[in-house]
Amino acid sequence: MAHAEAPSYFTNDIDSEYRALINHVGELLPETQLALAYLPSFTPYSLLDVRPLKFEENKDKQAFANFNFGVFGRSLLNVTENQLSTLPSISICKEKKCKSERLQVIDGFLAEAKSHLKLFNKNDELFIVQQTSPQVYRLNNTFYSPTALITYYPSEHAGFVPSSNFEVVTNFENVPELMFLANESQALRGLMGKYEVAAIAKIDEVSTNIIFNGLSDNHWGVVIDHYSKFPAKGDSNHIGLEYDIVEKLSDTNFYYQTN
Repeated sequence: MAHAEAPSYFTNDIDSEYRALINHVGELLPETQLALAYLPSFTPYSLLDVRPLKFEENKDKQAFANFNFGVFGRSLLNVTENQLSTLPSISICKEKKCKSERLQVIDGFLAEAKSHLKLFNKNDELFIVQQTSPQVYRLNNTFYSPTALITYYPSEHAGFVPSSNFEVVTNFENVPELMFLANESQALRGLMGKYEVAAIAKIDEVSTNIIFNGLSDNHWGVVIDHYSKFPAKGDSNHIGLEYDIVEKLSDTNFYYQTN
């Protein structure tokens, strides 16, 4: 697995960190010839949705989202270049019908998960909940599976998460604090599965980003408990992705799509 010429915002150190991550992913994921078998791993906050926490410019964060999707997509998704380039658009909705369907799902999830979202907000030990399946999920920077837990640490220069700096645990009794978080989040993750929510991430001490789906820099979801001025089209969110659609749902909640 290799990537094309490094982007302009990569230093030599960052390029080395990214190549080390590529090698790690190549060792971690079994080879397959099935088309799109690893697509769930590209969804928001999943294993291959790498985030550069130390990038300062939003334009670089957004550009990297596309670059990273291309690098791992070419190596792992077994589709043509043209098919790969159109995949992120599956998360884009510009029509009234699909937006109405999305808003109905958002309303249902917020109503049923209200108490669990409040607990998530108050839990100082939990800031990211991502779920690929009931058995495969992410809490903070730890990825859970039935056989192992992998905790990733941000790379030194880019702050990549995941990165090639990680710790693997196979004896779950040795990490009671991680298993406690798994138990604490179980009910919320159950509702995420029911409503097909990809990930939930704290933006700050108050507001929360609920991402229903997305690939690359194209996400859609709802931000709740937002008490400052609402963003506008062209503004960037907390992970550097540019808002394409922002629609007020209440005084503190808004629907969004990034692109």
